[in-house]
Amino acid sequence: MNKTIQKRIFTIIKYTIILAFAFVMLYPLLWIIGASFNEGANESFFFWPTHFTWIGWQEALTAPGWGSARGYSLLRAVWNTMQYVLPHVIFGTVSTLLTAYVLTRMHFKGKKLVFALVIGTLLMPNTIFRIPMYAFWTSPSVATIWENSPLPFMPFLPLWAGSVFAVNSFSIFMFIQFFRTIPRDLDEAAYMDGANKMQVLWYVLMPVLKPIVITVALLLFIAEFNDYQGPLIYITNAELFPLAKVLPLLGLDSTNTYAHVYARSIVSVSILIIVFFVAQKYFVGNNADSAIKG
Repeated sequence: MNKTIQKRIFTIIKYTIILAFAFVMLYPLLWIIGASFNEGANESFFFWPTHFTWIGWQEALTAPGWGSARGYSLLRAVWNTMQYVLPHVIFGTVSTLLTAYVLTRMHFKGKKLVFALVIGTLLMPNTIFRIPMYAFWTSPSVATIWENSPLPFMPFLPLWAGSVFAVNSFSIFMFIQFFRTIPRDLDEAAYMDGANKMQVLWYVLMPVLKPIVITVALLLFIAEFNDYQGPLIYITNAELFPLAKVLPLLGLDSTNTYAHVYARSIVSVSILIIVFFVAQKYFVGNNADSAIKG
């Protein structure tokens, strides 16, 4: 057996194993997709529907509502979700990036203390901040700013305002670790050419930081998109319910079947899948060394 045949056999075996593992990992999603076309509960392990129906997908974007004759739109729930997810991602990524840049590239008194505080808050569970933050946002002087506000994004202010102040310690830590892999030669060369600190960050370091920026933004998007406790505490108006609150309310009843539940779940999950695959091409390694050699 020559080397060419051995190489082909090895390639076939390798891709067969990869496809088998990929099928096992994706099977729960395939099962949910099949169940969304099944009339009644799918009690079989096989994902192919036994009693085919389109009813779940025909009414996937609408719901009968609660105390509302006109019902509820899943598209409105998506827009409500984006009204606090997008600001959280944008402000959270920018603020944590700037914080990590200051901590790694600048010198000032108390720098080690600030870094220790960042690590300290990273070890603290987010749940312990819920009560004091709720007391702050619902105080009479602050609640008038965001409650029942007609402006977009403002009714969801408690859910994204903290991201402006770089409250996500994990994102700061990720940026700090990535900054430490970038040689300071890039900064020094830019300073010699007359660039200031912000120009160094934007024109010199940002092309190298693109993978970690996309990664942090994606992690923030997923975490905020799946957050249930925050909207549960602050959002009480049914017109402003996001997906995190709408989907649990659309359980089985006289108007919702298993096909409806699965179809609406796939609609919500598909947003995360699309965002992940759009950002996937940016998940590459640090190319700072090649930038220096160039």
